[in-house]
Amino acid sequence: MSIKTRFILGLLFLICSVTFAEYCIESISISQIKDTILMALEVDSSVNCSWQCISKTSLRLTVNAQTKTKTISPRGFIKQIKITPKTNIAEFEFTFDKPYDYKKISSFAGISIKFFPKTIPTIKTIILDPGHGGIDPGAIGRKGLQEKNVNLSIAKLLKKKLENYGLKVLMTRSDDRFVALSERTRFANEKKGDLFISIHCNASVRNRQACGFETYFLSEAKTDWERAVAAKENQALKFEMSDADPLLADDIGAILSDLAQNEYLKESYQLALEIQTAAVSILKNVDRGVKQAGFYVLRGCFMPAVLVECGFLSNRVEEKKLQSEKYRETIAQTILVGIKNFIKNYEEQNALR
Repeated sequence: MSIKTRFILGLLFLICSVTFAEYCIESISISQIKDTILMALEVDSSVNCSWQCISKTSLRLTVNAQTKTKTISPRGFIKQIKITPKTNIAEFEFTFDKPYDYKKISSFAGISIKFFPKTIPTIKTIILDPGHGGIDPGAIGRKGLQEKNVNLSIAKLLKKKLENYGLKVLMTRSDDRFVALSERTRFANEKKGDLFISIHCNASVRNRQACGFETYFLSEAKTDWERAVAAKENQALKFEMSDADPLLADDIGAILSDLAQNEYLKESYQLALEIQTAAVSILKNVDRGVKQAGFYVLRGCFMPAVLVECGFLSNRVEEKKLQSEKYRETIAQTILVGIKNFIKNYEEQNALR
């Protein structure tokens, strides 16, 4: 065998030896900083790791390396760590006492894994938006009942109920004053609201017999009626002059706003559905359903947001009912039930993710 051949064979043997060399975890340490648990593995940082989520409180980590460590004491919210050594593989099974998240960190010293409790989104702050106000009366009934006053009354009643339920409630207006549509949205975002509920009453010039309760979320209107309702509620823009939000004033701003809001489209629909379902059950009114339209007051509102139409002031019967404090109290209770049901489902779904 020539020197050249021996050299090539030796080189191939060396490469194969390196390729198939067994990695070994020399040591394992675990530490805690507040709620974060750090597990450090002293092993070549190029070693492959794989993860298997067994449940929302258990995780399996497989490391392509041998380990000399057979037991390790858990820390913090980690209840148990089970180590199963196998040929060239080490399996770690973690059991947590609450939903978890993790992040792998590689460095020259080895591999570290950070474990921390998973943040489950909760609903804490509700923004109530009584529609219209001040120089903008909104719809006016045949007997002179003004929408702005009904909206404010229902919002105040709902605020008390929500606070009794343990939620923080902020209102875009608490008296008879004009608030620009863009300012209502800005207020909701600045206060970091979790839900936005805009309260309104309806009206129909063409059909005085129209009646019932309907709930809207922001999306492209599909019917003439949805477009008409949006146009009616957007009429407040005429009072705003230069108050319009520059973010929404141009096409690019509108596109960016709509893209950001897509994140909340599903939740907004679900919130609208829960409120409408409660209305059908409690009010026993005509069910006008969940609808979608391009309400300006909902645009740029980066949270689940809906607009409720509590009845028709253009209908004599509903105008009379809306004049009643008791009936307004029932409407507030209806919206409360819808919000409570939404929160329950929202938090349960997020806990399972």
